[in-house]
Amino acid sequence: MKKKILAVLAATMAVGATCAFAANPFSDVPADSWAYQSVVTLAESGIIQGVDGTHFEGDRNITRYEAAEIVAK
Repeated sequence: MKKKILAVLAATMAVGATCAFAANPFSDVPADSWAYQSVVTLAESGIIQGVDGTHFEGDRNITRYEAAEIVAK
């Protein structure tokens, strides 16, 4: 019984950590940013992935290849 409770607790913690990551996928986009919700929505939809998976670098210019990928998605 204790093993089952520990397994459920571990699964719940894993889901909680995943949900927290999904809420703010990029560490450099603060929740009070004017673009926050748009960036999160695009990331959750799989349209953008950021520069290295954890940074969005919103001040960086994108390439034509990146723009083409976004439009295609």
